[in-house]
Amino acid sequence: MSFRHSGKPARPKEGRFAEGHLAAGVIEDSIEESPGEVQGRDTLIISADVPGHGVLRRRVTCPLSTPGNGRGLVGQTIVFRHTTHDPDDEDDMLVIRWPDKVRKALEPFRPEGPGAERARAWRLLAQCSAVVTVGGILLTAVMLIGVLLTAGELFSDLPPWFQPVAVLAASAGAAVLGTLAFAFCDSRKTAALAHSRSMSPAPPPTTRKG
Repeated sequence: MSFRHSGKPARPKEGRFAEGHLAAGVIEDSIEESPGEVQGRDTLIISADVPGHGVLRRRVTCPLSTPGNGRGLVGQTIVFRHTTHDPDDEDDMLVIRWPDKVRKALEPFRPEGPGAERARAWRLLAQCSAVVTVGGILLTAVMLIGVLLTAGELFSDLPPWFQPVAVLAASAGAAVLGTLAFAFCDSRKTAALAHSRSMSPAPPPTTRKG
């Protein structure tokens, strides 16, 4: 699938779409950026069948930050506004309604009740564990390349106290322990939220005035 780039300068979105046309489209495909130092969000390819104007082709950046999450949205419907009926004006869209999966993922984490503070604390610990896990996995990959493929030559310019094998063991341990810690903290967060909901007082019954 190819798109035509018009070469026009970027236009302010919300203002120009205020009086735009409303359309319902389907997420046809999700494109991941090529792996690099920092991989960005997926690009979603949208198609919308507009009566009297044929099929419009559009693209939009996936609101879910993790690369690859866009694949789970393929086939789902979104609602958007557009200002032209040019079938290939790929950037002429402003999404006003995402699929339920996206809306739920973007909802702010605001627990209430007796277990709310514990849930927030466990969630923070789970996020820290996830960072440790990802860092451990990345460092393990680098260390494996240096130790196994280059026989340690990759680290020849580092200080003598740097021990590649010890760092490899530590990074692999961090990846494993980080995963276990994340699972534990996430389960405690879920338990705290369940306790918070069970302890929340029921709203008082409403009575009608005679």
